[in-house]
Amino acid sequence: MFANFKPGTLTSLGFSYDVLHAFNPRIVLAGSSAFGNRGPWSTRMGYGPLVRAATGVTRVWTSDEAQPDNSRHPFYDATTIFPDHVVGRVGALLALAALIHRDRTGGGAHVHISQAEVVVNQLDTMFVAEAARATDVAEIHPDTSVHAVYPCAGDDEWCVISIRSDDEWRRATSVFGQPELANDPRFGASRSRVANRSELVAAVSAWTSTRTPVQAAGALQAAGVAAGPMHRPSDILEDPQLIERNLFRDMVHPLIARPLPAETGPAPFRHIPQAPQRPAPLPGQDSVQICRKLLGMTADETERLINERVMFGPAVTA
Repeated sequence: MFANFKPGTLTSLGFSYDVLHAFNPRIVLAGSSAFGNRGPWSTRMGYGPLVRAATGVTRVWTSDEAQPDNSRHPFYDATTIFPDHVVGRVGALLALAALIHRDRTGGGAHVHISQAEVVVNQLDTMFVAEAARATDVAEIHPDTSVHAVYPCAGDDEWCVISIRSDDEWRRATSVFGQPELANDPRFGASRSRVANRSELVAAVSAWTSTRTPVQAAGALQAAGVAAGPMHRPSDILEDPQLIERNLFRDMVHPLIARPLPAETGPAPFRHIPQAPQRPAPLPGQDSVQICRKLLGMTADETERLINERVMFGPAVTA
């Protein structure tokens, strides 16, 4: 059983873990809330954007290059909710661990995770880097790479290129057809490239702007230089790598006229068949089956609960 409520909500509904465990000692309850079920913050309600802000992700993912007139959105996660994605996956893994525990011991389990703690753990590399910088450790080997986003041919098309060493810069200049830039005093050494970053970006942009993102990134990758095209959400469905791995399949939803693409699962198994592709159940869709098969209730008892609005019944679809 999954629950995604503020702590105390299930108890107020009469479905605390103790009650559920008394009914079925093998039940597994996997809960998730903004700040966990213990501590001073446990009673606070919270959704993805609030968790994102409380953990510092909003600040970390805010661009310092945002324009005062908001012509460029300052926040990188404006259209998706990062905590929802990562917490859902971690929660599923914890539920599976509890089910394995049940298979081994015969007993159920109650798992409850703090969404904020899960998100904070995704920032571990940044915490280590900041701690090292505070003790001057980071200054021993400063990053002298030049990472930048470059304009490409077309309307609002871009690619990302990272020049991490003198050798990579020499290879990149060969791709650009300008090998003389390898010995240019402004760009020949790592520190010089960092100091003259704006001029370097302008020089590289002159080359990328005449090519599509895929063309520019492909040419550099072939030369051993880290590069990648910018993709929009619609491009994902046409990506050759994802098509080959069958990451998306069309799924039929009762409330949507046309099939929609949905993830099949990131880890295909060799001897385990692929799970059926189906949407989340509608409210009340499985109420009758649960009451009849799991609770042993009669048809009259089930219908009475639906009529009295104690629970949802299956929706009638046209």
